[in-house]
Amino acid sequence: MYNRILILFSLAIILANAAIAENTSNFDLLMSGHGDLGSYIYFKQNGVYFIDTELKGSIETLRYRRFYFLLELNEDVYMGRKYRSNMVFDPNRGSWAFGMIGRLEFQKYFLETQMYHNCFHDIGRWMEIDYSIYWNSPRLGFGTKGYLSKYKYHRFDYTKPGLYFPKKIDYYCQAGFYAPRGASWQKNHDYDFTLLTNLNLSFARYKQVGFEIESNNLWVINNRHNLKRRHALNFDCIIFGKSGVVITYIGWWPDDTQSLRNRDGKTVFGLHFGF
Repeated sequence: MYNRILILFSLAIILANAAIAENTSNFDLLMSGHGDLGSYIYFKQNGVYFIDTELKGSIETLRYRRFYFLLELNEDVYMGRKYRSNMVFDPNRGSWAFGMIGRLEFQKYFLETQMYHNCFHDIGRWMEIDYSIYWNSPRLGFGTKGYLSKYKYHRFDYTKPGLYFPKKIDYYCQAGFYAPRGASWQKNHDYDFTLLTNLNLSFARYKQVGFEIESNNLWVINNRHNLKRRHALNFDCIIFGKSGVVITYIGWWPDDTQSLRNRDGKTVFGLHFGF
C-alpha cells in the first residue's frame, strides 16, 4: 500500500515539474483547502444511535490545465446514549478515511478517479474478537461542477434582493470497486461493488437564505451477489456567507438494507458548516 502511495506522489511530482518546464501559466501549486463539519441528533435515541459527527477536509494540492490533484481526510464519530449514568454521551464507534483524487474539470462537469482507504473501529471497547472493518477501493465518478464543495458553498449573491426560484439541479455519480480481496486489501465487510447516485435540488432562495433538497443514494452488490441499498433525504435551510455556509436540516433514511451503520427509518436534526 505504501509503495503505491509513493508511486502516485512521485508521478504527481514528475507531472508538476513537466508542467513548469513546458508552460508556467498552465501549472499552479494551489494548496487550497475546503472542509465540512457537521453533527446530527436522532429523534429516536438508544444506546447505539444518539449523535453522529462528520468531519471532512480536502486539499487541492496542484493544478495542471484542467487537472487537479487532491488529498482528502474524513472522520466520523458515532455516539450512543447512556442510561442510568451521569454521562449520557457514549462514543462507541468511528470511521476514518484517506483518499487521493485526480479530477478533470470542464465548463459544466467534472470527471474524477479516486483511491480510498476506509476503516471502522470500536471506541473504548476491548474485545477478544476484532470487529474492525477496512477496505481499499478504487473509484470512478462524474457530476456537475456545482456539486463540488468549492462551488456549492460559495454562492453568495447580493444582486438578487428578493425571493426567487433557481430550480438548479446538481448531481454526482460514483462507482466503487472492492478488489482485490484478501486481508491486505479488505477486512470484515461484504461489499463487492457500490454505486452512488446523489442529487441536489435548489428550489427557493430569499436573499442569502436558500432552501434545498438532497437525495443521497447508495447501491451495493455484496459478496453474495445480492443488491442492498441506502436512501437518504435531507431538507436543507442554508445561510450563505462570503466564505462558506451554515446549514440546518432534517434528515431521513426511508430505506436502508446495507450492512454498515444501518439507519433504516431513522430521522435526525442536523447542523452543518461548509467552506
